[in-house]
Amino acid sequence: MSKPRPKRSRLVLFLSLSGLLSLCIFFIEWIGSKESGSLALFADAGHIITDVFAHLISLFALLIASKKATTKYPFGFHRFEVLAALFNGLLLIGMAVFILYESYIRFSGSAHVEADSMLAYSLIGFAINLVSAGLLVGVSKTSLNLKSAYLHVLSDLLGTLAVVIGALIIRFTGYREVDSFLSIILGIFILKTSYGIVKESIEILIEADTSEFDKEHLLEHIQVLKGIESVPQITVRKLTSGVFSVELQILVKKDADRDTIVLEIHKVLKEEFGVPFVSVEILSSSLKEKLDTIFVRETEREFGHHGHSHGHANDHHH
Repeated sequence: MSKPRPKRSRLVLFLSLSGLLSLCIFFIEWIGSKESGSLALFADAGHIITDVFAHLISLFALLIASKKATTKYPFGFHRFEVLAALFNGLLLIGMAVFILYESYIRFSGSAHVEADSMLAYSLIGFAINLVSAGLLVGVSKTSLNLKSAYLHVLSDLLGTLAVVIGALIIRFTGYREVDSFLSIILGIFILKTSYGIVKESIEILIEADTSEFDKEHLLEHIQVLKGIESVPQITVRKLTSGVFSVELQILVKKDADRDTIVLEIHKVLKEEFGVPFVSVEILSSSLKEKLDTIFVRETEREFGHHGHSHGHANDHHH
């Protein structure tokens, strides 16, 4: 069963505050990089400005996804959240590649770095990042879109922590190369988490079967209804995190009360499972056998439309 999603106004507020905090960190670290001469701090500031952009995308998607379904868009606009998460995931991959490239460049560099200044600015950035991550950690579990925004903030937090550690080591040992090692570890971490977001987003968009929805539990509710023979097909589509559409094919006995069965299934799915989009097909065993003998024409997609063409227009020639 899916958990209820928090109020949209709360999600918008948390996401907006987190985005504003990230913008503050960007300006602080950008100024700090100029003062300290730290390339690591400059790279982290660049990392954070992509996070600000990601917050804007997530916020836009959150507002669009809340629009009601229409005739043209019967499932609403939930997939905008998934598209935003996919785009954010791709941004994260780009960011990880950039960090790994910068790490490689830094190995051969030997620019002077003011460790004290670098440490002061990175500590301020780290403190603000902690607040930002705290805002999103709870709500990130309710939406793939918010999860990707949270992972942006988490990668910012780890990036800033790497800069803090790098500044401390440079301050006390003068060993500048440690900055590059930390950046490589961070880049690999971001690459791994962003791959997960992109993979999940693509699975939703191509409507892959989801293990997240408890089909066995649903079957337990349905099979106890009077007049049902079997449930040969359950198709679950995930629209975004926590929002599903369910299509059911039900075989019933001859004397079954079909209206009652449909009503009860709608009640179970909407009231118990929180599924907003439900479609139920009621069949007899004999009709099911006939339907199984009908096949889709292989050439149908070649026509470029969903009309049919089996010779009506030429009837007058016969």
